[in-house]
Amino acid sequence: MTSNEKGRPSPHPLVESICRAADLNDRFTIPIRDLGQAQSRDEGRDGWIEAESLFQSEDERLRDLVISYGHNQGTTENRHVAGSSFIVAYLTRLTYPLISQYVLENRILDVSLSNLAFSTNGERINGTALNRPRFAALPDDRASGHPDAQIVPDQAALYGRLKDRLFDSNFELVVPSLHRAARASLKVSLNAVASSCAQVFHRLYESTAEPEIIMRRAGDFFGDPSSPVYRQVSMEVIEHRGKWGYFPRRAGCCLWWRVRESKDYCSGCILLSREEQDLEFRKTLEDQA
Repeated sequence: MTSNEKGRPSPHPLVESICRAADLNDRFTIPIRDLGQAQSRDEGRDGWIEAESLFQSEDERLRDLVISYGHNQGTTENRHVAGSSFIVAYLTRLTYPLISQYVLENRILDVSLSNLAFSTNGERINGTALNRPRFAALPDDRASGHPDAQIVPDQAALYGRLKDRLFDSNFELVVPSLHRAARASLKVSLNAVASSCAQVFHRLYESTAEPEIIMRRAGDFFGDPSSPVYRQVSMEVIEHRGKWGYFPRRAGCCLWWRVRESKDYCSGCILLSREEQDLEFRKTLEDQA
C-alpha cells in the first residue's frame, strides 16, 4: 500500500480497479487472499489449498472434488458432464475478473496457477482468490511505479500477457489435469473455456458505455489464430424492440444443458439452429429490465 496526503494507507491500485469493475457487475470481482489465514491440506478440514498443488499433484483430491460437484448438480453418472460442470464453476471465478480488467483497465491479473488458492470445506471449492495482487500494465498506467505492477511496452504485449496467464499458465494445465484425474473430456472442457470467455464480453457489452471497445477486443480475442479458442465463438450484436445485446454463437458444446434441471440449451449453443438461437437472444433482451 501507499499513503495518501493525510498519511493513511491508500488502497492497492489493483483493489481499486477491481472495485471499479465490480460496480458494473459483481461477477467482475476476485478477492485477494489474506495470507495470514492458515492453509489446510487435510481432507475434511476447512481451509485453503494452493491451485498449483491441486491441479498438478493431488489427482485423488481433484477427482473427489469433481465427483462431489457432479453429485451436487445431479450429474455423477457422467464424468464428462461432471467435469464440465466443475470447470464452468472454476472458469466463472477467473474469466470475469481477468477479461474485465483487460478491457476496462488495460491491466492483466496474474491468474497463473502459482498465484491462485481455493477456499474449500473438504468437499467442494467455495471460493477462489489471488495470492498476490500482481498485475501487468502499460507504461502510462497511473500505477506503473507500484512494486506489484509489471510493465509491458504496448497493447500487443499486454494481449500476449493475457494469453499467457489465461492459457499457458492456467487452462492448458488445468484441462489436462481434469482429464487425467477425473476423465473429463478435453474437447468439452475447452468448449467450456471458450463459452466462459464469451459470456464476459456479453456482460461487458451490457455494462459499459463504450460497446465499440468490447466488440474490438472480442473480435481480436476469438479471431486470433494462435489462440486455443480461435473461431470457437462468433459474437454478434442483436437488436430487439429498441434493446441491444452482444451474443455468442458457439462452435462447440460445453454440456451445460446436461447440468441444468430444465435441460435447456445455452442461447448460442451449437445444438440450436441459428433461428432458435435468435429466438433465445430476443427472449434474453425482453427479460432485461
